[in-house]
Amino acid sequence: MNPTKTMMCGRCHALRWVEDWKENRHEMMSIKLGPCGHRVELPARLEWAVPSWPDSQVRFLHARSARAGIATS
Repeated sequence: MNPTKTMMCGRCHALRWVEDWKENRHEMMSIKLGPCGHRVELPARLEWAVPSWPDSQVRFLHARSARAGIATS
């Protein structure tokens, strides 16, 4: 079973599926929602795997929180 990626549309106030996405500008992603066709712009951050060995020299930084009102599943 393949789950459908969904997001909350801020204009329709309804749960919509992700129809298409593309990178607009530097680190910004434009997501088209279906069936309403509204677009949502979000920061496109990279996700990195964190090493799990005990003596790793990793420094964690706090990420900026996502905008309120956007829910993903």
